[in-house]
Amino acid sequence: MGTRVMAVGLLATIAAFAARPAESVAQNTRQFPSWGIEYDMPPDWYVAQTAGRMHVLSSRSETGSIFIAPGLYEDLDDVLLDLDAFAQMANLIGEPVEGPTEAIIAGYPGVFAAYDGNSRSGDPVRARLAAVFTEYGTGVVVLGLTTPDWYPVLRETIDRIAMSVAARPPEIDQQVVEALAGTWANYRTGKPPSDDVPGERPPGIDDLFEFDGIETFVWKSAIYLAAEARGRIDDPSLAGQESDHGRYTVIGRRLIFKGQSGQRSVALELQGDRLRVGERTYFRKQ
Repeated sequence: MGTRVMAVGLLATIAAFAARPAESVAQNTRQFPSWGIEYDMPPDWYVAQTAGRMHVLSSRSETGSIFIAPGLYEDLDDVLLDLDAFAQMANLIGEPVEGPTEAIIAGYPGVFAAYDGNSRSGDPVRARLAAVFTEYGTGVVVLGLTTPDWYPVLRETIDRIAMSVAARPPEIDQQVVEALAGTWANYRTGKPPSDDVPGERPPGIDDLFEFDGIETFVWKSAIYLAAEARGRIDDPSLAGQESDHGRYTVIGRRLIFKGQSGQRSVALELQGDRLRVGERTYFRKQ
């Protein structure tokens, strides 16, 4: 993470969610059940949208939006990876104006920070970050975005939410984690090769995953696989863009990847030798 921190872009990216009609008015305590994390909802705030592992909050009286997301966050570096990924997608830049400052938050190690930046429309914005790290290898990020004049109010709200966080162990589906062991390929034909068709050419592979059945994964794209076959995987730009590796787990029927550029949470469906990850279908490669 360089001097110019693009964290504020994450909030700008999701701020549009807050403008949508609220799905329901929240009770005092909100939960991420499978993650074992909960927090108290401030008065007059409600969950306007849920998106994957994220709650997007709006207020009936305050200006701004808040998002709260659990993850495999163990320290600030883990958090910054996700902030960078979202900010780059939004093509926005922010400057740190407070911290990061380490603190004990709700009895857990944590960090506070603030950033100044600009929205897509060029309006000035200020963001407040609070990250809480639990003893279970999980954590939660609380981020707020508002105009500079409303920042003091939002700052208090963000800190109050962070101080209310409580955690227990996440619900990891160890059986599925182990069942994923092996290599899974996404074929261009949408189906695996068949031994019943004489002379059939092996279908091309768009990408594949390799899982060790314990906690680590490797992802390779078709471009990377072609370079690997030609012995040209030493190109740093290729390796960085067309492959990934890191840790994985399964929480709440979702596959969680903690890779080199941040974390992803995608819907998971496993049926024998067929694996559905988000919108893609993979087959166990023999």
